[in-house]
Amino acid sequence: MAHKYAWLIFMFGTLALWKHAGCGESNNEDKYDNYTLFRLYPMEDAHFEAIKLFDEPSNHIEVLKKSRGYNDSTDVLVPPDRLTYVKEIAKKNNFNYDFKKNYGRSFEAAEREPRRRVLRGFNVYEYHSYASIQDFIETMASKHSELIKLQTLGSSYQGRKMKLVKISQNHNAGNPIIFIDAGIHAREWVAPAMAIYLIQRLVMDPEARRSELFGVDWYILPVVNPDGYEYTRASKAHRMWRKTRSKSPYAECYGVDGNRNYGFYWAVSGVSKNPCDMETYAGYKPFSEPETQMVRDVMLANANRMKLYVSLHSYGQYLVYPWGYTADYLPKQWKKLDALARRVSAAVEKAGGKPFRVMSAGQWYPAAGGSDDFAFGAAHVPYSYTMELTDGYEFLFPESRLKYVLPEFYEGFKVFASHIRNEFNTRRIS
Repeated sequence: MAHKYAWLIFMFGTLALWKHAGCGESNNEDKYDNYTLFRLYPMEDAHFEAIKLFDEPSNHIEVLKKSRGYNDSTDVLVPPDRLTYVKEIAKKNNFNYDFKKNYGRSFEAAEREPRRRVLRGFNVYEYHSYASIQDFIETMASKHSELIKLQTLGSSYQGRKMKLVKISQNHNAGNPIIFIDAGIHAREWVAPAMAIYLIQRLVMDPEARRSELFGVDWYILPVVNPDGYEYTRASKAHRMWRKTRSKSPYAECYGVDGNRNYGFYWAVSGVSKNPCDMETYAGYKPFSEPETQMVRDVMLANANRMKLYVSLHSYGQYLVYPWGYTADYLPKQWKKLDALARRVSAAVEKAGGKPFRVMSAGQWYPAAGGSDDFAFGAAHVPYSYTMELTDGYEFLFPESRLKYVLPEFYEGFKVFASHIRNEFNTRRIS
């Protein structure tokens, strides 16, 4: 196969280019205070080519979001010394754009689980530390052992235990599985919040027990990248960190983009070979990260029963399906993937939420090594999606709004559950 030795070529190319590269870690709490958030709106094909200039790591510009089509913004975080450069690109290419000055000053202080929050108990409408999330799922499993089983998958790079939450009315029934994961990108806090809400709602809501749990098992991994997640909580200077926290064997740099690290057409598009790249470094080989290995193993161990995979991300309000590694063609089942996604979107909109933009991930922009492509193409999960939650707040979705949006998104998961049960389980709700 043409891609059989791709990782070897990739690894040696990386070594040659970046062995002596450095990327010091900033401890400046006010790092982002004087940064500017630029939103550029492409209106013609040439604009998409111009946007690629921001991908070069030496520019020190952080790409927070790429355009998925005309008039859909590319959002970049620009340090003061690169502001003129970005303005010149915008002017030269006749971009429509807007911007926010002093972006970092809008960051909330890192949440340290103050005593008052611990004393009042766990609230699913708040952002929590990884330790608190683990305490929550362990408490839920203890109190509701008839529904929840926990499976320890292993440890993250820095040694944090990772546990899969299995929710079922009957763990021996062999029901079709819906697998949800969240938080592979560290800064996307609303994704783990959604996963936690799903756990709470599926277990505590009597209606969910009668419907969403009927004939369907739910496997939920609330935080795929706990090391990166805790790093973003440690300091405002780290709030925009995206990757894992592994140490590169070839450079004084840290982290891999976990959603470029899966071994299906790995590194053929939309990735960086630079271990010091802040955004899309794919790793020196497929599944270099213990975190992506664990997700892979869950998929493969349950391949016969797993019928739906959803990876939760933010931001932009998209619901996308394979293929992600290419925009040149779609899987032959794309109409089924598309139709279910649109039904999910309609349910969220009916509940008061914003509709999702539905398309293949590659039509958005080609990027190889994603978990949704691996689930669909390698583990043969019939329905596989990446769900981008929330729009309009970048990665700083206000905690105060969780109580409004999480129930809206849940209506979409009810559609997922109904569809999977009806297609893959002969039992029906009477």
